[in-house]
Amino acid sequence: MYEVMTEALIDVLDDLPQAGSQARRHHEVRAAAQALDSLADACAARSTDTASTEAQAGRAVADGFRAAAQLCRLAIQ
Repeated sequence: MYEVMTEALIDVLDDLPQAGSQARRHHEVRAAAQALDSLADACAARSTDTASTEAQAGRAVADGFRAAAQLCRLAIQ
């Protein structure tokens, strides 16, 4: 799952304000949003036990990845 969290993805997130303002880099930001959505989906799929504290933590992590993906999309609007 975390193999999606590549150094290139981390670099785009680190440079998000500038990447979002540069049209030539919008494809990188879109790809980052898609990767983060994939991570969120993977975390959520592994976090289906409603009573488990570990599953609750997994859902919180999934929500964080979804929020980061949304920030990426907002940066290029």
